[in-house]
Amino acid sequence: MTLSNNYARLSGILLLLLLLGAGAYAQRPTPTRPPVTTSPDVPPSPPQPLPTDSAAFQQQLDEVPDTVGIFYFFADNPNQETPFSDSLLFNFQQYDPVRQRNFDYAHLGNLGSAHRPIVHPTSWRRGFDIGLHQFDLYLLPAHQMPFYRLQKAFTNASFMVGSEQADSYLTTTFSRNFARGLNFTFDYKRISQLGRQNQYPNQNTRNTSVGTGFWLQGKGGRYQGFLSITGNAIEHEDNGGIAVEPDFEAPNAALSSADVFLNNAQTRHQHRELAYTQYFQIGGKPDSIKGFTRAFTAIHQLLAGDHRYKFFDRNVVADSTFFDWFPQLRTDVRGVRHYLQHRQIENSFRLRTFRLRKGKASDVRTERDLLEAGLVHSIHFVGQEPRDSVINNLFLTGRWNVRFGERLRLETYGHLGFFDNLGDYRVQGNLQLDFGKLGRLEGEFINQLYSPTLLQHRFYLSQRPVWENNFRQTLETTIGGTYVLPALNLRVTGRYHLLNNYIYFDTLALPQQTSIPISILQLLVQQNFKFWFVHIDNMVALQNTSSDLVRLPRVFAKHSLYYEGYWFKVLNVKLGFDLRYNDTYFATYYNPVTGQFQLQNQQAVAFYPALDGFFSMRVTRFRAFAKMENLTNILLADRLFYQTAFYAHPRASFRMGIKWRLTD
Repeated sequence: MTLSNNYARLSGILLLLLLLGAGAYAQRPTPTRPPVTTSPDVPPSPPQPLPTDSAAFQQQLDEVPDTVGIFYFFADNPNQETPFSDSLLFNFQQYDPVRQRNFDYAHLGNLGSAHRPIVHPTSWRRGFDIGLHQFDLYLLPAHQMPFYRLQKAFTNASFMVGSEQADSYLTTTFSRNFARGLNFTFDYKRISQLGRQNQYPNQNTRNTSVGTGFWLQGKGGRYQGFLSITGNAIEHEDNGGIAVEPDFEAPNAALSSADVFLNNAQTRHQHRELAYTQYFQIGGKPDSIKGFTRAFTAIHQLLAGDHRYKFFDRNVVADSTFFDWFPQLRTDVRGVRHYLQHRQIENSFRLRTFRLRKGKASDVRTERDLLEAGLVHSIHFVGQEPRDSVINNLFLTGRWNVRFGERLRLETYGHLGFFDNLGDYRVQGNLQLDFGKLGRLEGEFINQLYSPTLLQHRFYLSQRPVWENNFRQTLETTIGGTYVLPALNLRVTGRYHLLNNYIYFDTLALPQQTSIPISILQLLVQQNFKFWFVHIDNMVALQNTSSDLVRLPRVFAKHSLYYEGYWFKVLNVKLGFDLRYNDTYFATYYNPVTGQFQLQNQQAVAFYPALDGFFSMRVTRFRAFAKMENLTNILLADRLFYQTAFYAHPRASFRMGIKWRLTD
């Protein structure tokens, strides 16, 4: 069958499904989609970006909002609430954390694997950093534990299963009020990708995150305390990528027949954290005329963490192909091991004054203005076989947010480092001007200077030094502007990044620093269309870099074509296709020994229109989806889908999932 015939058949199937949906369409107005909202890829105000899973499912506004009187916030600022809107169907089929964002991250092809951003972001840096961030989207740090303001207890639980029974994804969130001003929150996630038949050799993953939170409110509202305890475990088999693809022309060819670079390597990361944030407030009481009086707050936050990172390969001889490629990593012919322990204690003290915006008690709480100054001290105990270190950080921080009426809003933040990170700083500002029906204009500016990470500075393998550098601090500047026109569901962002003293990992897996400034220019466009019951959602990112040391696709795009409506007057359904692609470029390679994405010039990641088909449904508070991933492989049977060099995605596979939301 020719390729054109295959595409014609696929188009015919899509048309038939849409016609069937139209036949079952009930006589009920189709709900409209909300305006394009702020990108979840843009970090909120410091200290840290929102946890990906939480930010994703909370920010997905449903066509018919169902907030059920629940608001979520983070301990860093309890007054900055967001309504919990249970997105009944919006992108429900995008279960993978790397795809629960406006612009995807690229990973190694299997759920829960190491990832990197496809669209260049502005990094968040303050103080000492280990330099291992390839699993961040699967982690729940203690200081990013979400808390909930609610009237009734609620539970959100979901379960997804893959092409094999051993492949699953379980999530559970529970929150409930107790007597004497106590609220309890529980959050659990487990990714199990343990199948063998539909994965490449030595590629299993199991990621677990669990968190508990206690919110204590004193009588009179003057005291609030937030205690969160979290644990995260990342367990991976590392195959280093595919050396020889399976022979798909052979009978009964399977992914497990591929030759991989590493058959004996594994990675394990373990994080145990505790955070306690307490507020003592004077003022801030509701006033019948002015709304709220000004509040003055003293804040103390304690963070404590124990982090352990381990990589090992038991048989270097059997994995000689990989170590011939990177001979400097073959430090011991009997086997290699990298082990690092990081213990951290951080105390921050802040003074804050603010005034809440006028509103009802049942409304979302937001601030009219905020002024804050503080000190953050952290001490880090690092055990890097065979060397121990103690690092002290002290940062002066400040924040000023203000609303000038209903049209103009300004948010600023800054920090300045002393002691071991002397001279590190960050200043940022976000300005938003609302023109009403004419749209909204947003501007951003970030300028920061930060020290190299530990693994950029020093690396040991099997207790033997591989490198030790004395790199300069990196200076990074970002300037951007966004125009949002809700009437057309349009969002256009232009952004310019300038990197000085940029640090990267070269083709030999060694860190290098360039003195040549690198600029990155971006244009990000999002627009959604609707024609009766058919929707077309579009996101396109155009990027251009001045240096080949930063590997980004010039074009990355996502499109969704789907039918949405009500069947039999009770069943809310979505039926359609998701498409994503990028242009051909030499994408980075993930090196599991160093835990870094590095440059490579051996394999170009080619243009590949990855197509997924899905069906999702909702009846009251129950949801379900069925999804066929990588349908393109049915048409292009002799090609594999790559996002990261040498790491291919599985062939066409089926996945389904269900989700409940309970309130009591």
